[in-house]
Amino acid sequence: MKIGNKASLYWNTIKYLRPVQIKHQISKRFFGSKQKKKITAIQRIEADSQRLFSIVIPELDCDGSYTGRFHPEALLENYVELLHESHEIRNQWQVPEASHLWNYNLHYLEFLISLAVSYQKTGDGRYLQKWKEYLTGWMGQTSGDSMEPYTISLRIPNILICMEILEKELRGTETERNILDSIYRQYRFLMENTELSLLANHYFENLKTIVICSVLFGEGDVFRRYFAKLKEQIREQILPDGVHFERSLMYHQIILEDILRIYKVLDSAGYRTEADSLLPTVRAMAGAMENIERGFDTVPLFNDAGNNVAKGKEQLLTAAKRLCGYESVDKTDFPEAGYFKLYSGNCAVLFDCGQIGPSYMGGHSHCDCLSFELSVAGHKIFSNSGTGQYQGAKRQFFRSTRAHNTLMIDNREQSELWGEHRAARRISHVTAEVNADNVIGQYRSYQGDLFRRRLGWNGDILTVVDSINTGGKNRRHDRGARHNHVARQFFHLVPGYSYESECDGHLIRVKSADRITAEIRLPESSKGIIHKEGELTEYAGDFGQYQHKEVLEVQTEFSHKTQIKIEIKINVLEENRRG
Repeated sequence: MKIGNKASLYWNTIKYLRPVQIKHQISKRFFGSKQKKKITAIQRIEADSQRLFSIVIPELDCDGSYTGRFHPEALLENYVELLHESHEIRNQWQVPEASHLWNYNLHYLEFLISLAVSYQKTGDGRYLQKWKEYLTGWMGQTSGDSMEPYTISLRIPNILICMEILEKELRGTETERNILDSIYRQYRFLMENTELSLLANHYFENLKTIVICSVLFGEGDVFRRYFAKLKEQIREQILPDGVHFERSLMYHQIILEDILRIYKVLDSAGYRTEADSLLPTVRAMAGAMENIERGFDTVPLFNDAGNNVAKGKEQLLTAAKRLCGYESVDKTDFPEAGYFKLYSGNCAVLFDCGQIGPSYMGGHSHCDCLSFELSVAGHKIFSNSGTGQYQGAKRQFFRSTRAHNTLMIDNREQSELWGEHRAARRISHVTAEVNADNVIGQYRSYQGDLFRRRLGWNGDILTVVDSINTGGKNRRHDRGARHNHVARQFFHLVPGYSYESECDGHLIRVKSADRITAEIRLPESSKGIIHKEGELTEYAGDFGQYQHKEVLEVQTEFSHKTQIKIEIKINVLEENRRG
């Protein structure tokens, strides 16, 4: 990359950051390694300073679909599976052949919950013994990832969940004492190393864990200070429509669980006023999640998202109803987040016309504006490509415009997403208009091109009308050219569906097994290209798992501006029979 281009990327990334982020980024780079050494100097706590509370939420922690992710039988053999990747763990807590994301997740110690629950359900002492072996081994290691503020923030609640499940076996033992001493050191270290360099969900996780620990160890002054900071972040991060401001439904579920967890701790510890202050947020977030995901069998894959990280929608709703009195309310529009739902019979569409995320944190953003996902009878047919990984060669593709059910001009991206978690120049002038039967979204790309998409149902036909007006660096040349550009629209199927072409490529059928599920009609001026192999056909509904899908690309030549109308007819009878 040329020096000038690299400098532009950095400038157009840094200019969106808040001063506190820049300050702490510099501090972390120069003093981070020294700060990590301080943890060994933190003094032990007094034995009688621990305060009793409850942190376990059975609907979330003991559900078989959750604990089964970690394969408790394999854990007994020292094999840990995370994100569809399995490695043997004995004395080492850094696996060179594993991905960095896997090693990072290892230090959450989330898999220990599966062992604790397995012991609780079966009484088999092997699970308890292995739980102690893993935790004792972890406390004796010094891996760099283990003391990252984010891993601390996720790990401490996971350990506390286990301790409550195993309370009878641990109460008053030396093991309990050692664990509490370790938690206290991590907690005090975390207070000195909150992730103000990143903010957003990382900082939220830090505050959540500090609040929980301040209650656990009876540190009232710390609780008052950090609960106030937490409430401030709730006001900033949860949009008025109830959606988390990073516009990822996966992170929305994670933050909802966090607030439920804090509520459970405060309620059980006697902090009734503070616990009750969280109820409106829980109810708003639960309502947003329920309505956005209604009609879908998997998490919508907008921005960084996957199905194997957060707790499930149904489990979260059950917990929100029991703990916080959540009651369902139908809603279709989430204007602050930019998500809109359209229904026709048993067909559901989720349409995205929102910002990439908070201006100062674009690390989890994708080029997915004006994209949609469509399901019939609860089964997704059209889906974005997913995420797959946070580090590695595939990262750039999964964040790109062409990895989503949206449109682009030539190879021009919507936003300038680069590195692993960076965003430089990005979309602007994002607007949405909702009418009785359709939604109209519009934005301007970072290169100045104007995109407009109208989605609407007419019976069992979804009409997609795209309008494009070129701009930016090639505008002068565009006006004098007859066919200077190619409009590219992408329609990604979920694995298990396939395309077949008829009528010279202007009628495209969607098939599932030997049934025709949908028909796509293209205008005469366009041509359809069915991709059955290559990078474009990669799908990652889960982190770490890659499947094959088919993709229809509709190409239309134009000069300065164009409008393209595509109709998707759903074969409702066939899909009902399938469901």
